Amino acid sequence: MDELAVLRTLHVAGAVLLIGNVTVTGFWATFLYRERATVPFRPVARAIMWADVVFTLLGGTLLTISGILLAMRRGYPVLETAWLIRGIAALALSTLLWLIFLLPDQWRLERVRPDDDRALRRLFLRWSAVGWAATAILFYGLWCMVAKHT
Repeated sequence: MDELAVLRTLHVAGAVLLIGNVTVTGFWATFLYRERATVPFRPVARAIMWADVVFTLLGGTLLTISGILLAMRRGYPVLETAWLIRGIAALALSTLLWLIFLLPDQWRLERVRPDDDRALRRLFLRWSAVGWAATAILFYGLWCMVAKHT
């Protein structure tokens, strides 16, 4: 079995899980938020947490581990390879935004009182703004890794 092919497959699968989940979650969370008068938002927030645990965490883990192994196996001088530095920095920045802002806000969204629409709106707008920024950063990282511009 071709080890590099397996690592590349895991790397792409990790990127698909990570970027796909955050993109789709942002879309359907916005759609369901707009329907909050008829669809309670607490179950939506809980689903976002579970989707992050399953898909974002799994995808990010696959992406990171396979990326490290690929760089080692291929002998890339990471600190001298501009596209790797930019891609890694994008993943790191997006992860920091997720850990510092998004996860705590998701936890708060799941626990906000159903009758406190003002708090829900404030939290959801911040979660959305930071989330879409983190998603855009991931797409930039994907572009860096695919285009491999120096």
